[in-house]
Amino acid sequence: MQLRSLSPFKGLSLACLGISLPTITIALLSVMVAGCDYRLLFTATAAPSAEAISPSAQENPDPVSEAIAHATTAANLTQSARTWEEWDRVAQHWLEAIARLKTVSIEHYHWDFAQQRIPKYQKNLTYARQQFDRLDPLKPALTKGGRASQITRVALHKRDWNKGVQAWQDAVTQLQIIPPTYPQYALVQQKRVEYERNLTFSKQQLLQFHPFYQGIAKAEEAKQGAETASTMEQWEKVSLLWKQAIALLVSISPDDDKAILAAPKIKEYESYLTAVHQQIAQLDPYNRAVAQVESARKLEKTAYSMGEWEAVRGEWQKAIAHLKNVPTSHSQSALAEQLLAESQLNLAYAGQQVRQSDPFDRAIATAESATKLTKSAFSLYDWNTIASQWQEAIALLQSVPPTHGKHPLVAQKITAYQAALDHAIQQSRQGLQPFSTSSPPRHSLAKTPL
Repeated sequence: MQLRSLSPFKGLSLACLGISLPTITIALLSVMVAGCDYRLLFTATAAPSAEAISPSAQENPDPVSEAIAHATTAANLTQSARTWEEWDRVAQHWLEAIARLKTVSIEHYHWDFAQQRIPKYQKNLTYARQQFDRLDPLKPALTKGGRASQITRVALHKRDWNKGVQAWQDAVTQLQIIPPTYPQYALVQQKRVEYERNLTFSKQQLLQFHPFYQGIAKAEEAKQGAETASTMEQWEKVSLLWKQAIALLVSISPDDDKAILAAPKIKEYESYLTAVHQQIAQLDPYNRAVAQVESARKLEKTAYSMGEWEAVRGEWQKAIAHLKNVPTSHSQSALAEQLLAESQLNLAYAGQQVRQSDPFDRAIATAESATKLTKSAFSLYDWNTIASQWQEAIALLQSVPPTHGKHPLVAQKITAYQAALDHAIQQSRQGLQPFSTSSPPRHSLAKTPL
């Protein structure tokens, strides 16, 4: 490829330049680089020999002479430049030529020439740089890096990160082929570090889609959930995470390099899943209800006193509460509804037994019976029976525990019942025989002096 801007005066004579050249090599070289055919110049004006150049000129080279030397080299290299390295050398010589011309002082006899050449050399430099840019190996690397950045910026799925990894790998490979002689090699190294870091990150993101690492991630999530789980619903979520982790590890192909790592993990996760199932069983409202029902039925078989029947009633209440918490989605939902109906009937029966065994209520009932008999009492037998009922009523009141809701009325009732008992005893003493009972009732007060 040939730079047309480097030879605008090709084939012209000295007169076309419009300048008067001294008989020195500098002038000849100036005209040659300006564009005229150097062979024509040498035939028109003889160049001075090397001996004619003074030692002082060799020791202190003229900036115009140096500029023309660089320009000549640039023009010659342009004729065969094909690669970015060659165009870079061309550009460097044009830069040097321009730099030398800019140092020419206004007093220099070729100052006008230097001022005319600077914009022309600048134009040639621009062209050389354009050719360099066209072949610049860094440009495709930056283009590939930009494409990779766009892919990874919006990547969500496995296929996206696969594309991202490939794109970053292509960009890194493009940078690796750039030699250290590249003009901006420091930038190449900087980009290489950046692209390799992005490549590593993309590979890590891609690994997240491997079933082994997905299983590990699910297991970590399950462990975190287990630390705070307290309800059945929370433990069921933990159970689901362990099941997902196990399923992912099981899906790994036997020829996968992660298969050997997955095998012990599967056993470990299965043990964790078993422990979670135990937690769920303990918190399952249906299971807890069944346990309470069994406990209530066991207590019911031997219940006699009010306290024992209250314990039975408490067990039925707990069972009902658990059964009401069984969700409709539960596998035993239908059985739970049936058991709930049965438990409510049993709770009502236990409540009746509590009331019937309540010492205060029984005392009141016994006192009412004694009062009723008193209205029609006539014989000694009647008064003995009445006295026995008052004794039993007083004994029942004395057995009322302090925690009973009506315990504050006990003392008042005992006083009243004792007076009624005394009256019945007096009535019996007025009969044909002294008061006595062949078999005093349980907790009878007849044994104690009145």
